[in-house]
Amino acid sequence: MPTGSTPSAFAEFANVTLRLPDSLRENLKWPLGPLVHGPDILPAVGAASPVVTVGDFCTLDLIARGRTPDLCLVDFKTKRQEDPELREAFARIHARIMRLKNPAAAIAADAWKVLSEAFKSEERVRVEVQGEEDLLALVCIALAPETGAVLYGMPGQGVVVVRAEPAAKSRVLDILRRMER
Repeated sequence: MPTGSTPSAFAEFANVTLRLPDSLRENLKWPLGPLVHGPDILPAVGAASPVVTVGDFCTLDLIARGRTPDLCLVDFKTKRQEDPELREAFARIHARIMRLKNPAAAIAADAWKVLSEAFKSEERVRVEVQGEEDLLALVCIALAPETGAVLYGMPGQGVVVVRAEPAAKSRVLDILRRMER
């Protein structure tokens, strides 16, 4: 079972593109952690460090509540629609910018390298994703230290807060192994 931010348990995925099979789609509709709303988000994050957000709305919502994530993954889209105002909003937030191409319903092989580097950064990082960032939450949970929390939105439902603890990492490992290579 993976521990800490040791990516060794996930090394088998580092050089392959993983694709989401139809058989896993239903499984991923269930949150990987507690589903929280509005004012409950900050207490759910607590003293977690680093705090990672996946998704534009989730990231901006956390910032509006007074907590800027240490690492965020954004694609400048809301509900799969490009939104130029999102680019402007993120341009005002100081961060090291990294870029990643990631196809829909997949995890690009490069994701592991880019996100590993992002986690090692001493400064705040914004990973701008060309394509889709949704499944990259799995990579973030896998790579985050156990003290971290990964937040991602569930449209119309709230924000999922996943502590990067061994149980969460184990669940992610199981999901990744069931994806198509």
